[in-house]
Amino acid sequence: MDIKELMKMRLFTVLTVAFICGCSKSDDGPAAPPEQTDMEKVDDLVYRYMSQHAVPGATLAVSKDGKLVYAKAYGFADRETAERMTTDTRSRISSISKSVTAIAIMKLYEAGKLGLDDKIFGTDGILGDDFGSVRPYRSYITDLTVKHCLSHHVGGWGNTSNDPTGMRNELDAPQLISYIIDNVPLSSPPGTSYAYSNVGFMILGRVIEKISQKPYEQFVKDEILEPLGITSMEIGGNTLSDRKPNESRYHQASAYTQNFARRDANGGWIATATDLTRLFVHVDGFPSVPDILQSSTIQTMTSPPFSHTGYALGFMVQGSTWYHGGSFSGSRSHFVRTGTGMIAAILVNNNATQLDALLNNIINAPVTWPDNDLF
Repeated sequence: MDIKELMKMRLFTVLTVAFICGCSKSDDGPAAPPEQTDMEKVDDLVYRYMSQHAVPGATLAVSKDGKLVYAKAYGFADRETAERMTTDTRSRISSISKSVTAIAIMKLYEAGKLGLDDKIFGTDGILGDDFGSVRPYRSYITDLTVKHCLSHHVGGWGNTSNDPTGMRNELDAPQLISYIIDNVPLSSPPGTSYAYSNVGFMILGRVIEKISQKPYEQFVKDEILEPLGITSMEIGGNTLSDRKPNESRYHQASAYTQNFARRDANGGWIATATDLTRLFVHVDGFPSVPDILQSSTIQTMTSPPFSHTGYALGFMVQGSTWYHGGSFSGSRSHFVRTGTGMIAAILVNNNATQLDALLNNIINAPVTWPDNDLF
């Protein structure tokens, strides 16, 4: 067949296909693309964010009126092996761990085992002289209370320039606390100013251990998580070889160079987005499902105790909205509880910004959420 014959055959094929396709269409021109469903609109928000911020994978969970109405996984848990994210994939939640620790402290408070104004260090303190070797303690150490730590009014040890919890990678949490007490002085009286502090929550983990006589992680599992049916949350590991079953990989080399596990009470948990949503549904103050804390305790936990109005006790607050974010190399997390009965959590496995804005766009999207319960 010469070239002219071949060209004729190709033209015939094109015209035939065009004729067949044209017969199936109306005379009004090309058919409009199908309209997105409500959940496709939500997915589109996530995929656009992932594309803009080079995020390999994400997991999302949304609850409404106590029901898990949506849970979805996107992209890759491990970009190197093409392992897909699933709704069972766990990721580091980092500072959302502070909200978990706050709930644990409030359980002990509600049981009458500690007071929020109880001193932590010194003769009259919960931890007594268990930490640090310098005696007498440096200025302000013996003034520190449970409430100061919960609200980031420690009087120093802040994260702004040189977070003390990043020092001495070889030390575990108790050893590091002693090192900080001995070598990093507080700059002002506790309760006088706000400075976001990982150290305060690391100390609260030891308070929980002293009072409960259990390791911090075990107490939280026994008293909070397992009674709610949450069995996949645990403290994460340090290195890539320490990666837990069903845990995402974090796509930054520095994600595996620090002592992550010792962050336990201030930032060490791994969880699924559904885990977090299930937990916060049970401390949201709404009547749709039973809370694990009394309403007065929840009110105390979500009310700023000092002049800084943006942070309560382990929860960031803005009016009737409660939320917290988490950030560690290679991972970001965010959850929010609104005054309209919605709770949502999202976890991603790379460094990214504006995750809070994405989650707010999702929960405020003009969509009708499914009337089901995936819990």
